[in-house]
Amino acid sequence: MHIGYFIDGYYPVIDGVVKIVDAYATRLARKCKVTVFTPRVRDAGPDYYKSFPYEIVHCKSIMREGDDYPQGFPIADPAFRASIRDANLDIIHVHSAFLTGQCAKASSRKWDIPMVGTIHSDFRPDVRQYLGRIIGEPVIKYMMSVYNACDECWTVNNVVGRMFCREYGLKRPFRVMPYSTEHFPIDDVTAARQEVNAAYGLSDSDFVLAHVGRQDLQKREDFILRSLAILKRKVPDFKMLFVGSGNKHEYLKKLTEKLGLGDNVIFCGMISNQLQMMKIYCRTDLLLFPSESDTYGLVKIEAACQKTPTLLCEDAMAADGITDKVNGFTSLNDEQAYADSIAKLFKDRKLLAKVGEGAFRDLYSTWDELVEDVYEKYLKVIENHNFVKR
Repeated sequence: MHIGYFIDGYYPVIDGVVKIVDAYATRLARKCKVTVFTPRVRDAGPDYYKSFPYEIVHCKSIMREGDDYPQGFPIADPAFRASIRDANLDIIHVHSAFLTGQCAKASSRKWDIPMVGTIHSDFRPDVRQYLGRIIGEPVIKYMMSVYNACDECWTVNNVVGRMFCREYGLKRPFRVMPYSTEHFPIDDVTAARQEVNAAYGLSDSDFVLAHVGRQDLQKREDFILRSLAILKRKVPDFKMLFVGSGNKHEYLKKLTEKLGLGDNVIFCGMISNQLQMMKIYCRTDLLLFPSESDTYGLVKIEAACQKTPTLLCEDAMAADGITDKVNGFTSLNDEQAYADSIAKLFKDRKLLAKVGEGAFRDLYSTWDELVEDVYEKYLKVIENHNFVKR
């Protein structure tokens, strides 16, 4: 089997979707041929990609100032289109529904290749933020044409699948395929905590909060900071680690100072080393993830691996599967309420520890377990596609 993954941005850009595609591709490359089709990233030469156990094919792209991701032009790149043709793909898996996804759709139709599409996010708010409502809605329909051309779509939970049928016009059948992680529990917790303390000037008694993700406001980092400004009136002694980078990094640093949080907030930058990231989760008492657009939130599984619970917002898609005070925490979607929730947990470390155990028990799983199922699902999609064709 030759699998083609199509995604609008890839390493050295790092986000949850990139990690997911890499997890699939790395494991499936042990038994299949795998190629990732993606726009070229400006500062990554051929040597950067030599260590990957699968092939990566790039299309022409531009990187505008202030953007975190390149803008690819696969349809306008004859060599890129020829590489798709010559790959003789058995199945296409789309992880982005914009221009690279459109190229995947065209390739699927032209060469009659079965196609799966994973819906990773509720993208309407982001499209409207950048393009406005008038232009944004036609773009959303354009993106949905990719998913509606798939043999089947994958979502992380039933809430997302039903929402896309109801609000986006998804017409194709969907199945739930959850996320997992490559992280594993740290053996020497004490040493890990000490290492993170030394790296960021923490004491072992510090109450440590963290947020992990691209700093582009899509995950509501500004909401977190305003909540922390409220928290500081009740709990002045806490530390907040922001892990990641993005086009709003400087804005968030300025907002931190404006809100009087300079002594509390530490910007760690982007961390690509998995072990280092695991140690940060190990040192974190509570992960903050108030995102409204994420359908799942890979970070909550990564945190759960180290028995660190996550605080989400009630009714957010990422909160599906979370039972408050059992395997995570939920708060009203309000800065005051979010701050109050953190303050209560600051005073109740036993509950934090208990729910951390619950998160590990209920949320943590490995990619090795999941990808075996992915492989079987691909075979079934190919079989059904060929049956319908006959």
